[in-house]
Amino acid sequence: MAKKVAISVGHSILKNGNCTSAGGCVNEYAYNKKLAPLIKKYLERAGWKADVIRCPEKKFAAKTEEKSYKLPLINKGTYDLAVELHLNASDGTGHGAEVYYKTETGKVYAQRVQKKLAGIFRDRGAKKDDHLYFLNGTKPPAILVESFFCDNKNDYKKGKDLEKVAKLIAEGIFGGKITKKEAAAEKPPYTAVKKSSGKEAIKWLQKKLNACYTGKLPDLSVDGIWGPKTMAMLRAYWKQLGWKKGSYAGKKTCTALFKNRKK
Repeated sequence: MAKKVAISVGHSILKNGNCTSAGGCVNEYAYNKKLAPLIKKYLERAGWKADVIRCPEKKFAAKTEEKSYKLPLINKGTYDLAVELHLNASDGTGHGAEVYYKTETGKVYAQRVQKKLAGIFRDRGAKKDDHLYFLNGTKPPAILVESFFCDNKNDYKKGKDLEKVAKLIAEGIFGGKITKKEAAAEKPPYTAVKKSSGKEAIKWLQKKLNACYTGKLPDLSVDGIWGPKTMAMLRAYWKQLGWKKGSYAGKKTCTALFKNRKK
């Protein structure tokens, strides 16, 4: 049976618009929001099941609400592992990667991920910690990854390659090399998605539009229902790519979404 992992994006954006994460050369939350789906992609390529868990934006009044949202989702999800993504920060001089764990099983994963990240960042080690709510509150073994220091220019220069960082973390979790799938498998699951399509196809379209559309429209509800908001975002995505509008997502659109095309 395939192993199942929850990938949690640390921090959130509160109702007042403030972000609860650190900043510097790059915003910690914004970076990991992009990193998490890439880790998921590589783990699924390795045969794992992976879910990205991210707090809804502009919903919480205080950052303490983040754990009340995330922990129940993880603890009822029958996961083999829970991973939370963070970036470190200090005064601009701190640098390197470190991974925290609490349990012995978590230690195994933490050491593997740390070893991978130490290939490009300073090795600050895998560290046991009994005071982090994510490690204390999750039923499955858990690790907390601090990939690098977001306020250090040299660290960020290395961390800009999201694909590389994601692959290193995924390979550490998996415990081996993750190779690219055969070209035949690198095809979108659908060649056309329209109002009359099944719910799963429409859900796929909604998820991909949420990931690839970069404009101001709010994220779609991934409910498998083709409504005016889904059509509006599809048209906005075509405009984003400089394409003519249509009435449904055809092969060209499905391929662009599958490849996470944003321009």
